[in-house]
Amino acid sequence: LQFLYFIGHNSHQMAEARLSFIVDYDDPQAGITRKYQLCYYVTDDTIEMHDIKNRRLFLKRCQYPQLKPSDLFIDATITIYARKLRVCGYADDATEIIYLQHKNAGCVVPPENMDNLGDVLTELQNAGARVKNMNMLILSAAEAEEFAPGVSNSWGGQPIVAIEVVFASQDDYTNRERFCQGLVCWFGDPDYFFGSGSARRDRSSATIQDCTLGIIKPHAIEKHGGNIISSIISEGFQIAAIRKVTLDKADSADFLEIYKGVVPEYSQLAEQLSSAPCWVMEIKGEKPIS
Repeated sequence: LQFLYFIGHNSHQMAEARLSFIVDYDDPQAGITRKYQLCYYVTDDTIEMHDIKNRRLFLKRCQYPQLKPSDLFIDATITIYARKLRVCGYADDATEIIYLQHKNAGCVVPPENMDNLGDVLTELQNAGARVKNMNMLILSAAEAEEFAPGVSNSWGGQPIVAIEVVFASQDDYTNRERFCQGLVCWFGDPDYFFGSGSARRDRSSATIQDCTLGIIKPHAIEKHGGNIISSIISEGFQIAAIRKVTLDKADSADFLEIYKGVVPEYSQLAEQLSSAPCWVMEIKGEKPIS
């Protein structure tokens, strides 16, 4: 992120450099949506929250290492101290100026390059691009032809991975093809897969048969997500479905319930799993047990 637009040159301004967003919290007990201003101070990675309606401090400035600047963008879902928040707007012009430089693109990993999915994700992340959405699905021949004319014979009826990628600058977006040199992938409109009116938004290639569930936790995605996927594939397993999802605290606790009362760190594990998006996979293998 380029903070020079509003940091200035003196030490006082540097100390207060921040990103500022409007976030919504759907309060399940009161049955209302509460609005807060979330401030992320980039010089020391601290956060602070203000109650907009009541005009008072809600969360005193503190360290919250689970949250990173790359997690903050419009429509992102984040979790802070078990509260699931949706980023719905910018709270100041300086933050908006920075994020208006970001450009979204749709990236498709085709069937013939599925074994290199981990490498594609690693290359994108190493280049500073952010994976906003990801889903494995099956396109019809007509849909494949619509997104990438001329490839319907190889795509139709087979799983592909659609990724919505956010590039940090116009230059990166313009030269996006260079990030996956030597790796076959296609770029196009991300709304074709992830737009609110897309018929493909909720589609999945999951079969829920002869499989197991794999989850790459939030803290592992940024540096190791692509490598973990590559390791799974290199060991002879097939990733039959993959999606980027955000679990709330209740879902995380339910998923990890088998460890309740067994593992002392159960509560911390549930909180960590719901702290940011995960990559969830359906994994298959011909002879998974040997």
